[in-house]
Amino acid sequence: MMRFSGLKPPYEKVPPKWRPAYEAYIRTVEGQVAVVAAWVLLITVLFYQFTHELRLAHRPDLWLTELGFRTPVLLTALLTLLSHYTGKPMCQSRYLLRAMGVSVMVMILALFLIHYNGPSAATYQITNGIIISFFGVAILSVRGPKEWWLMFVLPLVIFVFAARMRGLTFTELLPYMFDPMVMMVIGIVLSAALRQLRAGEFIARQELRDQATTDLLTGLLNRRAMHQLLEQEHARAQRSGTTYSLVLGDLDHFKRVNDTYGHNVGDIVLQETARRVGSHMRAQDALCRWGGEEILMLLPETGPDGARHVAEKARLSLANEPMVAGGHDIHQTISLGVTSCRGSDDIESAIKRADDALYQAKKNGRNRTEVSTPSNSGHDPAPGQDASDATAC
Repeated sequence: MMRFSGLKPPYEKVPPKWRPAYEAYIRTVEGQVAVVAAWVLLITVLFYQFTHELRLAHRPDLWLTELGFRTPVLLTALLTLLSHYTGKPMCQSRYLLRAMGVSVMVMILALFLIHYNGPSAATYQITNGIIISFFGVAILSVRGPKEWWLMFVLPLVIFVFAARMRGLTFTELLPYMFDPMVMMVIGIVLSAALRQLRAGEFIARQELRDQATTDLLTGLLNRRAMHQLLEQEHARAQRSGTTYSLVLGDLDHFKRVNDTYGHNVGDIVLQETARRVGSHMRAQDALCRWGGEEILMLLPETGPDGARHVAEKARLSLANEPMVAGGHDIHQTISLGVTSCRGSDDIESAIKRADDALYQAKKNGRNRTEVSTPSNSGHDPAPGQDASDATAC
């Protein structure tokens, strides 16, 4: 069945790679909406509780009854504000929003039933309160339809049963509930529109961020973005004493590809290299286009043996199967330099060691992996020592 892309639920509009970030964004929005809603409810509910004499629906004998129905709203609002301002969330914002929505619905519908006495100014005044409440609760439903059932359908079903027990018929209730129901629909439509706008804003922001941090040709991280990740991982390694590794790779004789087949074919080779190398990396690893035909891998919590293993898999993924580009079979290889670090030296030193190891791989014949450490950086391994036996700094 055909579906119009503009009418897709916001979550479906967000590309899968961004959905975890979108979920975090929605949680932030829920927190912001919850705090605003809590302040509004706290102020308005207290105002209405202590201004009976200023309104037509003035029943001194029902003061405590009204307070009983308003108390859950006040408590939920206070819990929300306490969680926010102490920085110690006692409950997720989504659940606080749902609790506020349900408690408001129960409160306003209960107040209607206890004040209802047929066509009167007091009854219509309570109806105005229902209109405001229905609209406000619709705005609280940040996640949409799944919350409408809880916030509207359940309280309204209970309300209908309670009204029937009081002997009220649907015909009697309709004149008072018609405007609130219209306002509820308007609120739901507005809430849905806001969700679509939030999703669109999020996608636009992510696209801009990707453009700033991603190499447009290969889809890999760019050098700037990788530097930020390197700083974060290096700081983490210093705090925790863990080891991370770097693998710097450079395509062998890549200039010949561009000169022989053209830059369009060279671009395809770069893209296929990114795909093959990336397929051998974990979710927590990072891969960037470091230079023209250079790539850099960041492998958190990985020692030299593990890093060499990853580098070898990347090397073989290119060497064992030619690339088809522009109707040509391109036999492309890569040389790689590996180093590891526990955070005891600086990032530039670690990158320099990886570059030295890469130089050694080129010098030793290309299409190979070499490991470098501070003691043998830029030099051949000591007699009797294989590069794979080197240890990290």
